[in-house]
This record gives sequence, structure tokens and C-alpha cells, in this order.
Amino acid sequence: MSEEKQNKVWKRAGLYDLYEDASNKKTSLLSEWDDKLIVKIKRYGQEYNKFQVKYWHPDFVKSTPKKNKRRKEKND
Repeated sequence: MSEEKQNKVWKRAGLYDLYEDASNKKTSLLSEWDDKLIVKIKRYGQEYNKFQVKYWHPDFVKSTPKKNKRRKEKND
């Protein structure tokens, strides 16, 4: 049995000019949530001189409706 790979839907917590500000936001998010929260700081911007804080939690996984793909048979 194969499991479908779940893509993580990340949410942005903020955009900061200084790494220290982004680090403070990361620390506050981790203290508010449980152990399953994943928080990362990424460089952002045209020259990568800003920092964005993104977070993900397993509860954020949204269910997607299954698509029915039907092949149309060609009648020649």
C-alpha cells in the first residue's frame, strides 16, 4: 500500500529586515504552539536582504476533493 505524499502548506508569520526580529518571532510562535509546529526563517527579497518567518502544523493540512479523471474513448 502506498501513501500519497502530502504537500505542506506553509503560512507566513511575518517579514522582517533584521534576522534578530525574525528569530524573536520564531521563538514566540514555538512557545505558543505544541511540539508539532515547524517554523523556519528564509531569506526573502530581490537581493535576499529580508527574512520571512514561515510555519506549518499538521492541523493545517486541508483535504482536497478527489478528482475523477475519465478517459474519453475515441470512436473511430
